[in-house]
Amino acid sequence: MTKIHKYLLNREVSLKENTLWFTMGTLCSSATSVLLMVYVTHLLGVDEAGVYSIAYSIAQLMLTIGWFGTRQFQVSDVEEEYSFSDYFTMKIITSCVALLGGLIYALILHLNAHKFMITFLYCSFIVCDIFADLFSARFQQEDRLYLSGISYILRIGGYNVIFLVSLFIFRSLFISISLAFIYSLMELVVFDYPFIKRMSDLKVHFDIKKIMNLFKNCFPLFISSFVSTFIVNIPKNAIELNLSSSIQTYYNIIFMPSSIVNMFCMFIFVPMYTQIAKKWHEDDKKSFIKVVQKVFLIAILFSVFVFVGCALLGIPFLELLYGVTLDGYKTPFLILIGAGCLTSLNSILSYIMTVMRKQQFILYIYIVALVVSQVCIQFLITRFGLVGASIDYLIGMLCITMFMFVIFIKTLNQKSKRSYK
Repeated sequence: MTKIHKYLLNREVSLKENTLWFTMGTLCSSATSVLLMVYVTHLLGVDEAGVYSIAYSIAQLMLTIGWFGTRQFQVSDVEEEYSFSDYFTMKIITSCVALLGGLIYALILHLNAHKFMITFLYCSFIVCDIFADLFSARFQQEDRLYLSGISYILRIGGYNVIFLVSLFIFRSLFISISLAFIYSLMELVVFDYPFIKRMSDLKVHFDIKKIMNLFKNCFPLFISSFVSTFIVNIPKNAIELNLSSSIQTYYNIIFMPSSIVNMFCMFIFVPMYTQIAKKWHEDDKKSFIKVVQKVFLIAILFSVFVFVGCALLGIPFLELLYGVTLDGYKTPFLILIGAGCLTSLNSILSYIMTVMRKQQFILYIYIVALVVSQVCIQFLITRFGLVGASIDYLIGMLCITMFMFVIFIKTLNQKSKRSYK
């Protein structure tokens, strides 16, 4: 362990600084998906950006398999019912399954040799994210969340620079992703590993019973994440099977702002969640409804502001950012922004349902939305092309919103009846 490692490990850090470092690291991670796409589109053009887009989408779905929802469970395992070696062994298994899943997924989409190779390479690349999440959870267990933030900044910031420079020099996705992968792996070994070695007994430990129990405990968290990510991928899969790589690029460009809308929305609403939970558990229905109405009103006003802003400036901004012409793409863009606003509302509703202890319905709702979206996609994309793909995503989000809202109203009425009795 170097002097820098010792200094960082032993320094006293306040809760505010802990949170600040982690937030900076998380923002760095969130910005990466946009930045890498910008690099590829500018330097390699829309066709190769389409190759990158489908590889990225498949890798993100496989990442949910690799993570397997263990983050929340591991962090909450304060009694260390499962050792770090158990989690480490589990991640080796899920990483292998994610790599195999990426290959199978690529075969199902009938990717050509070039796309197949880039997809497998990107799935290998995200293995670093799988273990980075494992290490980050351990840092959080030890109340050293700032180490996660520093690690994210070093690793993600570093491979962004390497990806950009190598892409500029070699004009090759294969070389750029390979170099970014090597750097990301080195960062984990050089920076993260010495801390983990000091905090934990790091070894492969195949206790079949404990590993199976760990999979069982984390499965509900995993399947929810997998299904929600798969819904996002349904239009992208259909585009890959029915349209061209350039259309895949345009779809991902106009889709990106809708995902950012949800991220910014969470920054606004997360501080209000504690208040919502408190009012519900105090049986203060009037105050609870007042807080929820306030949250919904802000969400609606924020959505209207975003929608109008995107309608006026969205396409010109994206054209400037990505260096492409988006004539004729305003309609699907605004449909996706509308879906993004619904996604933000769904995030709020899912939290409220959790507060009401109706979270068991969330997975069923997402599965229904997945089925509806999958049933509709082929007709919509063959009939309306990219507009159809955007409508399909909107339908999926609308299904989730409607079902969640129905359960919310029904639960609220049931509580009123109990209070009346």
